[in-house]
Amino acid sequence: MDPAEERRDTKRHQEYINMLGNVCDSEYGIPRRCPCGGRMIDEMRVKEEHETHPGKRFFTCINYEADGLHYRQPWVVGVQEEIEHLRKRVDEAEEVIKWVPNLKRQIESVEAQVKRLALLVDRLTGDVYNLTVQVDTLEKVAG
Repeated sequence: MDPAEERRDTKRHQEYINMLGNVCDSEYGIPRRCPCGGRMIDEMRVKEEHETHPGKRFFTCINYEADGLHYRQPWVVGVQEEIEHLRKRVDEAEEVIKWVPNLKRQIESVEAQVKRLALLVDRLTGDVYNLTVQVDTLEKVAG
């Protein structure tokens, strides 16, 4: 494959991946981008004669046309989904916070064990030193 053609193919593939990401973003919560790549605007519809809910709000693609290729989501749906997402994150954080006291106790226990190990290592180092001194003394006496 020609390097220039490979770059074009890679660029097309990256644009496709970005478009899929935009579609994914637009399906959940407050959309950030339209699948066409256009930015989203906060739009308020004017009251129509037969409408009972005046001023319905939408997240709409700046390039919106009623052709099915651009995104238009009711404001309430996007905000509700975003709130649900935030609630899940808060629940996860609360679950982690529940474990903090237990972790603190475990950390204190590990610190105490490390101190005990350090004392044992110091004692062993001293014992090894004493043994080397005794061996040197015995060698001098024997020699």
